[in-house]
Amino acid sequence: MKNILILSALFASALFSNAQSVSDGLLYTGQDLNGTARYRGLSGAFGALGGDLSAIGSNPASSVVFTNNYAAVSLGILGSDNTSNYFGTNTITETSDVTINQAGGVLVFEGPENKTVSKFAMSLNYDMTRNFDNSVNARGTSPISISQYFLNNANGIALDNFIVRTGDGETVGDLYQFLGQDFGFGAQQGFLGYESFLIDSTDDSDLDNTNYVSNTGTGSFNQDYLVQTSGYSSKFSFNGALELNKKWNLGINLNSHVISMERFTSIEESNSNTDASITDVRFDNTLFTEANGFSLQLGLIGKLTENLRIGATYESPTWYTVEESQIQEIITRGTNSSEVARVRPDVLNIFAPYQLRSPGSVTGSIAYIFGKSGLLSLDYTSKDYSQMRFSPDNSDLFRNNNQIINESLERAASIRIGGEYRVQNWTLRAGYRMEESPYANKNIMDDLTGYSLGFGYTWGKTILDISYDHSERDYSQQLFDTGLNTSAGVFNEMDNIVFTLGFNL
Repeated sequence: MKNILILSALFASALFSNAQSVSDGLLYTGQDLNGTARYRGLSGAFGALGGDLSAIGSNPASSVVFTNNYAAVSLGILGSDNTSNYFGTNTITETSDVTINQAGGVLVFEGPENKTVSKFAMSLNYDMTRNFDNSVNARGTSPISISQYFLNNANGIALDNFIVRTGDGETVGDLYQFLGQDFGFGAQQGFLGYESFLIDSTDDSDLDNTNYVSNTGTGSFNQDYLVQTSGYSSKFSFNGALELNKKWNLGINLNSHVISMERFTSIEESNSNTDASITDVRFDNTLFTEANGFSLQLGLIGKLTENLRIGATYESPTWYTVEESQIQEIITRGTNSSEVARVRPDVLNIFAPYQLRSPGSVTGSIAYIFGKSGLLSLDYTSKDYSQMRFSPDNSDLFRNNNQIINESLERAASIRIGGEYRVQNWTLRAGYRMEESPYANKNIMDDLTGYSLGFGYTWGKTILDISYDHSERDYSQQLFDTGLNTSAGVFNEMDNIVFTLGFNL
């Protein structure tokens, strides 16, 4: 990224891009099944159980269930398979990754005898809440060209704004930067299309002309669309909890959230249309996202009887400050294959920071303990996704996003069921989960279903837990927000193996 010019004046209200969309808001704020192998072995059904470091992230009262000081670290192996269908053509992509996805510890303190506070605990835990390492490839023959994306952005902007004055020492990067600062992201897209000969003015002699035409002709277009993401979102939980009268546990989490993601999107298009002067196109975008956020949780666990427990958790919205930047490049080839146009402005667009508020949630839990032989547990969570919000409110883009959120997102529930059976030093685990789609229209995103298996072995003060979990979901991958707004159907399968090494201290 040599000689990159830094832009600092691209206002969010002027943007018209795949960034800062409703689907991005859900991607940034969503959480996968995460945490220790024991937690994942029960599919996260720990709201009324506690006694696990990742369970603290579900219910803050969990920390005081520990009987002694404890620390653990978890290693995760991720596998993600995506099968896309784009105009009848199936394409499979696979991604794998190895991460440290959990680390933390808890300190437990016994209270004075015959006092209301019989025990209290403090803990610090890190969980990777989402691994963004993923790849989706969609290939097929479309009736719509990528040129329509550039046309939609160029129409309405005078040709005079797309002419590079090389005689005055102006460069492609200079004009691209000027358009971003004075006209917005959409004008930059129109300029890329014009400068690469993908689109032309309907009247080259009129510098005030605002109408453009495609050079890819009419007919069909062979397209190869790729989106690759990498990075993570994580949560640091600072926890405190009390045990009252050896029956009721109360806890609070103060959570710090971090998002770091890079997304590369590329589309390659070719055609053999007789009226086309441009036959091949490649358009690349790289988006960088960094965000920090804060949330809090309140939790309760109660022992109704020696065997029956209940739990309740309130999780506040998470308030994020998001910063994004982007770099672009387009390459086209004409009917004379030796003629190639490459437009790389070498300008990094830095978008104005914005705020994103994720929806809060409430969870109710119940568990039954079969003495020392095992347990069954169930969690039910409700989250109103229509409460997600972009700001500042004076942005046209964010007002539009919030309107889409109100119209297309709804309250969704998730159910997690888990069980554990102990045989001497061994523990066997299994779980099931179902998460409803946040969309009212499930053609955009369907429900997620998953199951898990696991086991643990204890020797001395050391515990080794291993889990496997699988989940699957159908969703729609839209290529661009305007012009080429066709979609590929994607069937996503995720498989995770997690190893947790724990130590009773």
